[in-house]
Amino acid sequence: MLSQRVDLTPYAPNVSLTEDEERYWRAYLAETPDSPGKSQNVIAGHPGSPEIADTLLALYLQGDKVAGSGLVEDYTTTGDPLPQVGDHWIVLDSLGSPRCILLTVRIENHKFLEVPEYIAAAEGEGDMSLAHWRSAHSGRYAAHLRDWGLTQIEDATVITEFFQVVYAKDQAGDHT
Repeated sequence: MLSQRVDLTPYAPNVSLTEDEERYWRAYLAETPDSPGKSQNVIAGHPGSPEIADTLLALYLQGDKVAGSGLVEDYTTTGDPLPQVGDHWIVLDSLGSPRCILLTVRIENHKFLEVPEYIAAAEGEGDMSLAHWRSAHSGRYAAHLRDWGLTQIEDATVITEFFQVVYAKDQAGDHT
């Protein structure tokens, strides 16, 4: 799960982003004044986990990864709001530095065994097959099923966000 989901309008003071994350967000707003969804939720976090963040970040920046999935049960158990079209995600590298901003452009919900092949391909990981997707995701979620009130992964509802990279600069201001 990602942390620090806040409503961050262009003028919102005292938000729960780090100084670097807020500076990165404000640079994006300054460069894209007509960007839709600036009043939507903004989150900051690592893709996956810090250990694999740089690998996943590279996939986003190369355009190979345009989606990511989580479980509705995880969001509801932790009390986090479900992703929405228009949300922005400040993606952090393994060192916690902002590297790009993704905009959620589409949301889909499916039961775990009904996730279509194109979602596996859109996530851009492994061999991009549905078999790989199911194996990776079931392994990742297995230890948490009981926490989410589930007895088997087949009962889970997958929520998939489709993203667009809307900003990609390193801390020096260079486009990545």
